[in-house]
Amino acid sequence: MTRHPSSGDTGRILGIDLGTDRSAVAVIGPEGEPVLVPGGSMPSLAAVVDGPGGEPDILAGAAAVRAAAGPGDRLRGFKQLMGRRLDDPELQRLAGTLPYPIVAAPNGDAWVQARGLALSPPELTARVLRELRAAAEAHLGEQVTEAVITVPARFDNEQRRATRDAAEIAGLEVRRLLNEPTAAVLGSGAHRGPDRRLAVCDLGAGSFDVSIVNVEQGVIEVISTSGDQFLGGDDVDRVILDNLLDEIREQHRLDVTADPRSLQRLLDGCRMAKHQLTQSSRADVFALLAANGGRLDYRRTVRRDELEHWTESLLDLLEPPCLESAARCGLRPGEVDAVLLVGGATRMPAVQRKLSGIFGRPAAAARDEVVALGAAALGAVLEGASEGLAVLDVTSRAIGLHMGDGKYQQVIPRNTTVPTREHKIVATTKASQRELELDVYEGESPVIGDNRLLGRFVCSGLPEAPAGQVMIALDFTVDVDGTLLLSASDMGSDTRPELHLRASAGLTRAHVSRLRASLAAR
Repeated sequence: MTRHPSSGDTGRILGIDLGTDRSAVAVIGPEGEPVLVPGGSMPSLAAVVDGPGGEPDILAGAAAVRAAAGPGDRLRGFKQLMGRRLDDPELQRLAGTLPYPIVAAPNGDAWVQARGLALSPPELTARVLRELRAAAEAHLGEQVTEAVITVPARFDNEQRRATRDAAEIAGLEVRRLLNEPTAAVLGSGAHRGPDRRLAVCDLGAGSFDVSIVNVEQGVIEVISTSGDQFLGGDDVDRVILDNLLDEIREQHRLDVTADPRSLQRLLDGCRMAKHQLTQSSRADVFALLAANGGRLDYRRTVRRDELEHWTESLLDLLEPPCLESAARCGLRPGEVDAVLLVGGATRMPAVQRKLSGIFGRPAAAARDEVVALGAAALGAVLEGASEGLAVLDVTSRAIGLHMGDGKYQQVIPRNTTVPTREHKIVATTKASQRELELDVYEGESPVIGDNRLLGRFVCSGLPEAPAGQVMIALDFTVDVDGTLLLSASDMGSDTRPELHLRASAGLTRAHVSRLRASLAAR
């Protein structure tokens, strides 16, 4: 049952699809259904430009597209840097594909450098969120401060915290972080149909998620999720670019990589050709190139069969996450009832054929705005404007504990329904030991270095006692947003020892507050 919002209603909750390439915002319309805000779809882009006083200024969205003077000033893809450290091996691979340098923050986080500024990914993301919020407020004619924001299902704890930081900087309270495949089911209306099991394949610009979802009597239950955080439409762009660069070197003796502006123009042409080839069998790439004293008015026709040949090995990477996601819930791929495709890269005919072949049934492509619509639909539920719907999601990775020279121990398994809470008992190993160091990781590998460190916690203020007699109960809680909360209690008394982080990633609360105040003052 749906309650139609009246003009006097306040406290609307925005539905925001925060994408790598494009973002969108939706609200509940007059008829009680989610609708995309006019002008509320925009590039997930920021640009550093000269401000009125000559100082660098940061623009976002459509304004960034118009104002960006050079490739180093045009900042995109920073969603993939959210919550990541510079020494992350996967990020190192990604860094070489971006047209701007990535530098280490004081705590080792990966930040963006442009025009002498070192900018955190949450700060840049906040600029995009502020533009989305402004578009929604202009449409609604009122201030809005709450949102449901979607994230990739494979986003880990720190990436989710970074997303919350970005929202706070933009002046938004996050009512829920919603996994994108789950939002797609909501936005497509699949939960209103017959009971069935869906494979939701979300291939965006920067990541690939696969979720197996049960829909039964208004309950959307994610039962497993898998994916690849570094597989997306941007990789297709780079494959086209690499092939054209090789041809240009061989045929014209020109190294385009030596000129960043020419390289960006060629990459833009590759991206446009990719989009055209979703509908046409041929597309033309045009770019004025210059490097090493040479100039070239470059023209090249790319055929769809060429693109499919170039990307064949890349598209093969779609299969393992699909098989893993099905296997983790005891299914064969062909046992799903339907396949829902989400994300711009699923517009590629070769992607659709590949995913249809994996699951043995036709794959249906969702609308571009489906994720934002799903987020708005959940916002209506949280606001009490819609009833008869429940959403159950799962953890994307295991969470575990490592102490001293001991083995890594999983505490919360992967694909556990959230919210959830698990307990772990630890004990002192030395006489009169006053503190314990606890390393908390995300990951399933028994090799500790293959997992991701969430933080080093120190449990201090323990009573003096012989070794092993002080027993500490650790509570691991994962909330509905998929973020971890850790608490500790002394089993031998009613006291709670102090538990604090000694090493962690992300912005400090003081830094978030300063950025929020600075952005609000503009």
